[in-house]
Amino acid sequence: MDIERITTGHDKDEAGNQYNGKIQGLIRKISEIGDVARYNYQVAILANCSISSQNVRKLTGGFNADIFDFSRVYNDLVFPIISGTYFKASDLTIKLDLNNKSAGAKTSYSVNTPSYECEITVLFVPAIEIAEVMDKYRNSVLEFNPRSYLDLDGQNVNAAIKETLLRPDSNEFALMNNGLTILSDETNLNERIGQHNKAQLRLLNPQIINGGQTAYTLSRALNEDRENAAQRFQGKEVLVKVITLTAKDASQDNVAERRRLIDEISAATNRQTAVITTDKFSNESIHLDVQKLLFDRFGLLYERKRGEFSDGVFAGYIDRSDVLDRTLFMRLLLTVYGRIGRAVRKRIFAIHGFSYAELKDVALLDRFSIGLELFRKIAPRNTNSPKKFRDALAKVYIGVSMINDAKMSTSEAYKHIDSAWDELLRQVAQTRKKHATRYVDPETGNSRTAFSPEKWMNSADFQTDLSEFVAKQAKSTPSWKIVQPNEAEVEATA
Repeated sequence: MDIERITTGHDKDEAGNQYNGKIQGLIRKISEIGDVARYNYQVAILANCSISSQNVRKLTGGFNADIFDFSRVYNDLVFPIISGTYFKASDLTIKLDLNNKSAGAKTSYSVNTPSYECEITVLFVPAIEIAEVMDKYRNSVLEFNPRSYLDLDGQNVNAAIKETLLRPDSNEFALMNNGLTILSDETNLNERIGQHNKAQLRLLNPQIINGGQTAYTLSRALNEDRENAAQRFQGKEVLVKVITLTAKDASQDNVAERRRLIDEISAATNRQTAVITTDKFSNESIHLDVQKLLFDRFGLLYERKRGEFSDGVFAGYIDRSDVLDRTLFMRLLLTVYGRIGRAVRKRIFAIHGFSYAELKDVALLDRFSIGLELFRKIAPRNTNSPKKFRDALAKVYIGVSMINDAKMSTSEAYKHIDSAWDELLRQVAQTRKKHATRYVDPETGNSRTAFSPEKWMNSADFQTDLSEFVAKQAKSTPSWKIVQPNEAEVEATA
């Protein structure tokens, strides 16, 4: 490796060969770092190998190096990039404009809770500063926010924010926007920084708990036209409330109590876009664990928090179809577990009924991955309403049972699912006469009675009949290859 030559500014290797454009670009970027003396060089090696530190230094010409195998690449590089959490904000500095601020840069107020002293600082911050912060740190500053960027669900809100921001010769944005609420472990503001009408705000470990939608929309507007950003954002400011939490007794700083207080503040301040029930569960540790398990084992992107992977989709790293909706995850998990009745309910997260151990059970997650593969072959595109895909979930349950009982492949099971479903409907039509419904024959005008699959799937018999059918079919025909009745049998049944 020519690390020594590259870092000392040589543009050719020892044999006199010109370095390629990427290496030339690296040399140029290093030369442009103003405070380069603060930095040490660290080499990253992408390889599935095990090499001693001594041999690594031989390879790199004496430089220390980190080896990233496939596991580290996915967990430490790929996932943080597509989820927008790769750059942590630990010590943040924001420039303030004191023009039009008759009472100084801020207003402060102290609040006491049983465990914490809270200092509330309210101030107006240039919108371009918030845009730059969000563009740099992305979802890493939304850790305690119940949502990430609502790219689709929040389109109306996003459009309104952007339209107000970009009105020429007007700062109505400061008047109409609800602003941001930011948590900080330590807050410092200095109005004497040697610049007229300027101040500087410093935040330690900042987290935006309200206004993430506003901040993200500002960053998107910034990226749309960076060359003219200064002019487009000129004079535009946003209201920011900074809450500094300081434990009264540092030795007794309780993580659970801190999190409880943060969750209460977050729930109370999030009003611009409704926080739905599922949002409130998004930051629970079980969902973080399940997300990691699904990614590590299957490469699945479990969206525990709405908009979590919007950054990766927007940048083109992943396709929206690669993202696993959290509600669909729970429906399919219930389905493959045999709880089809619960799987088709509306408030799925409120009644999921899984224990912590069950949600992390690898065998159950393996069944889920099979179910997801089948579902993507079977289901209609719109899966927002459980009524629109109850039959799809039932077919998934049948298919997973085929694979487990008869040791079929997923593709083979898929070929037989429809015939099995038709057989189930035929049997239910014969035994469940109460699910018949009247209709008028459009050709004859006569009133007729026929079995209604919709009526049956809305009843309590749905799960019972499905479970009994699967159990009986697996016992009587282990191959799960449904034999279709001949025409005479069909006529006799009719």
